[in-house]
Order: sequence, then C-alpha cells, then structure tokens
Amino acid sequence: MNWRQKLRAGVRLLRDARGVAAVEFAMTVPLLILVYAGGFEIAQAATVFRKVTDTTVQLANVTSQYTTLATPDINNIFAASSQIMDPYSTAPLTIVLSEVLTDSTGSTTAKVVWSQGYPNPTTKLPVGSSVTMPTGLPSPNSNYILVQTTYLYTPTVGAAFISNIPITNQIFMIPRESPSIPCTTC
Repeated sequence: MNWRQKLRAGVRLLRDARGVAAVEFAMTVPLLILVYAGGFEIAQAATVFRKVTDTTVQLANVTSQYTTLATPDINNIFAASSQIMDPYSTAPLTIVLSEVLTDSTGSTTAKVVWSQGYPNPTTKLPVGSSVTMPTGLPSPNSNYILVQTTYLYTPTVGAAFISNIPITNQIFMIPRESPSIPCTTC
C-alpha cells in the first residue's frame, strides 16, 4: 500500500460517521446518571428537612396547649414525632423539649426551667442553663416552650461519598392556656 492509498484510507476513516451516536451516548450517560442521582438526593434531603421542620413546629404547638405536663404527656408528645416524620424513620431524630423563662429586662438570654430529651433523656438541657433567643422575640418575665430537633440524614444514593448530614431546627412558642407549663415529673 503506497502513501496515496494510506492517505485515502485515513480520509475515509475520518469521514466515517458510523458509531458516533454510540460514542456520544457512552460519554453522556454517566453524566446524566450523576445528575439524576444528585437531583434525587437533593429532593430527598429537602423532604426530610421539611418533615423535621414540621415535627419541630407541631411538637411546640401541641406542648403549648397544655397547662401542666407529666411524664405520660411528654411521652405522648414525643410519640407524635413518628407520625409526623412518616415515612421516614425517627431513629436518627433527637428532640429536646424545654420551657425557658426570660428575665425582667426581656433580654435574649433565657434560663431553662425544665427540659426533656428524646430518645435519650440525657440530651436534655440542664435546668438553669442559658438559652439564646432570637432578637426581638422575648418579652420580660415570660415563659416559652422551646423545641430543638436534630436529624442525621443519611444519603440514599451517595452514602459512600457523603457522610451523614445533620438537619437541625428549633422554635420558641408562648404557652396558650396558662402563663407557664410546669412539668410535675421533670
């Protein structure tokens, strides 16, 4: 084969378009799978975040309607979290339910009156410890229900590449039926 024949064969090879679609497909599919998996993971994490927020708000809402609390009441409040978080597991969920009291100046630093933790009771806040409230919220000598939630989200698809993502939330709510909600067994 002389150099002219080799040159023509090379030109024919460069002009040959067979298999281009297969090569393009092979190059784009991994990228499309990555984008799809990432979108799925972001949607899952956003849904869990919404569920954690709903759990935080609803637990504060229910607690603020009591006039006094005892251990069975607190257990019922914590048990409601599983229905709010459904279909997601509550195993990675930690809840701290507390009542805080502001001082006579209405500063943003409040003191813990009582506190309970779920699922581990030792996660509660120490009585008398300080809690920082949002600016502009506290009124002088007022009690607030504080619900703090933490959820360790484990990615479904990317668990091998991404570690657990902590999702946290908290809310302060004024008791509705009485100025404070004493906990008789806390």
